[in-house]
Amino acid sequence: MLKDKRNFKVLLVYPNLPLMLVPPLSMAIFTDLLKKKGYVVELFDTTSYIPEEVNSSPQNRTTYLQARDFSDEDDLGVSIKTDLYGDYKKKVLEFKPDLIIYSIVEDAFIKALKMMDVIKDYDCVKISGGVLPTADPEYVLNTKQINFIAVGEGEITLAEVCEAVRKKEDLKTLKGTWFKDDSGKIHKNPRNKLVDINVSLPDYSLFDPRRFFRPMGGKIFKTIPVETYRGCPYKCTFCNSPMHNTQVKQENIAHDFLRRKTIENVRKELLDLKKLYSPEFIYFVDDSFLARPKKEIFEFCEMYEEFKIPFWFNTRPENCKVDYLKALKRVGAYRISFGIECGNPDFRQKVLLRKPSNQQIIDSFKTIHASGIAFSANLIIGFPGETRELVMETVELVRQIKGYDTITVSIFTPYRGTVLQKIAVKNGWLDKDHITIHTTSSSVLKMPKPYLSSKDIDGLMKTIPLYVYFPKSEWKNIRRAEENDDEGRKIYEHYSSLYKENFLKGNQEDKKILMDESLDKQPVRAKQPEQLNGNSASIDKTFKNKKLSNSEIALLTMNI
Repeated sequence: MLKDKRNFKVLLVYPNLPLMLVPPLSMAIFTDLLKKKGYVVELFDTTSYIPEEVNSSPQNRTTYLQARDFSDEDDLGVSIKTDLYGDYKKKVLEFKPDLIIYSIVEDAFIKALKMMDVIKDYDCVKISGGVLPTADPEYVLNTKQINFIAVGEGEITLAEVCEAVRKKEDLKTLKGTWFKDDSGKIHKNPRNKLVDINVSLPDYSLFDPRRFFRPMGGKIFKTIPVETYRGCPYKCTFCNSPMHNTQVKQENIAHDFLRRKTIENVRKELLDLKKLYSPEFIYFVDDSFLARPKKEIFEFCEMYEEFKIPFWFNTRPENCKVDYLKALKRVGAYRISFGIECGNPDFRQKVLLRKPSNQQIIDSFKTIHASGIAFSANLIIGFPGETRELVMETVELVRQIKGYDTITVSIFTPYRGTVLQKIAVKNGWLDKDHITIHTTSSSVLKMPKPYLSSKDIDGLMKTIPLYVYFPKSEWKNIRRAEENDDEGRKIYEHYSSLYKENFLKGNQEDKKILMDESLDKQPVRAKQPEQLNGNSASIDKTFKNKKLSNSEIALLTMNI
C-alpha cells in the first residue's frame, strides 16, 4: 500500500567528530527540502557524543595554543553524551523510519559504519551521501555495510530517492546514485544536474539549540552558518574542493561547479534566519569569501548594512584590498581566517599550487592588519615531502606577519579526493585503504628521512606558535619542548603559560604583549628557570628559502 507523504518518515543521520562546532549546512538544507515535500523528518546528530578515546579537534586547538580556553559544558551549554550506539539504535526503533540518509565525511566514516552495524537488522532503505562517497564512491561501496550511495550534490537526488522509496519504485536507475548488487558488482548511474543554490533555504529546527553556541575570538556567540556561494575557484592540492570542478567537467554536467547566490537572495535568507533564530553571529561557510567580483563585494556590504551582525569568513590574503576591508569592517566583519599553509615559496607554488610569493603575502597582511579586523593565520605541516627545514621557513614567514590574533596549525590530512593523498599513496608513504581521523591527530604518513616523522610533526605542531612568538634566543629551549617526555612537557608548560598570559588571553580585543627580537630584556628571560636549558642542538639563525630540485618536484607532483 502506498504511504501518504504525511506518514513517510525520513531519518537524517549526521556522524560527526566529537564537539565539532556549528551545525552542518547540508543537514539543514535537506531538512528544509524534505519538510517542504511533506515528509516526516527527524535528525540524529552525533556531535555531543564523546567516545572512549576522547580526542576532540576544538579542544585540541586550545591545548596547542591555537584558541583560547573554553568549556563545552560551562561556556557552550553542551550536554555530553556517551552511549552513541545505544541511543542511535533506540532512535531508529522508536522513530521507525522508511528511509535513513547518512551524510558522511571521511573523518567520521568509521563511526558511521559502526552506527550502521547496530541497526543492520532494521529493514528499510539506507543511502549514504556526502563528501566521502563523492570523493571515492567505489571505496565506500566496497564496505559490507553500504550498498546504496548518492554521489555529487544531494538535493535533487534525495528528493527523487524519497519519492521512489515511498512509491516502492525501482531505485536502480535513479540519477545521482550508485548501488552494489548481491554479487558485489557496482552499478553507476549518471549524476544529477547541479542545483540552483538560490532556491533552497537551511532549516536548523531539528538541531539542539545549544549547537549554535561557539567561541569566536574569546567570546561565545549564538552562531548561524550561511552559504553565499558553493565551490572554489582554486586548485590547492591538499583540499578536496577542487575535485568537484574536475568531476562535473569530466561528466559533462557543467563547465564549472562554482555558483554564487544573488545578493538579494542572501538578504532574504538572512532575514529568515534572523527572524527564526535571532543569531548573534554569522559564520559564512564559503571556501574563499572574497573570491568574487569587486562589484559583488560592495553589493554585499551595502546589503549587510541592514543587519550589521558580527560575522566571520575564510578567504585568501591576496584577495584583501584596502577598500574591501574598510567596507567589511564597517558592516560587522569581526574576524577572518587566512590560509598561509607553507612558508617555502617553491613548495607552496609548485606542490600546493598557491601562487603568491612570500613578499606578496607579507604585503597583503600589512593591509589586513591596518584594517583593524582580527584574523587568524592557518598553517599546515606534515605535507608529503616536507622537512623540518621547510616547516621552519613557515615559522620565519609568519614571524614577518604582524597583527594576527591566533595561529592555527593543522597536520596534513590525506583526504580522499585530494591530489596530495594520491601523491602520498604513489610514493608509498600512505596505505591506499587508509581512512583519516582529523586534522589535530598525529600524521599517518610514513616518510623516510629527511622527511618528517609522525613524532617530529607532533612536536612541531604544538610549538609553532611559540617559535613564532618568542625571540630566537629562546628557540633552543622551545626545541627541547617538542619532546614528549617529562622535561619537554615541563618546558612546554613554562612557555605555554607565558604565551597565554602575554598574548593569548581574554579575547581578541585585549591588548597583547609582543616580543621584540632586538631587545634582550624579555618577560620570558626574567622568569626562565635555569633548568629549562635543554640539551638540544643550537639553532641556526640564518635564513634562506630552499629551492626544490627537479627530482623533488617530480616526486611531489602528478603532472598537474
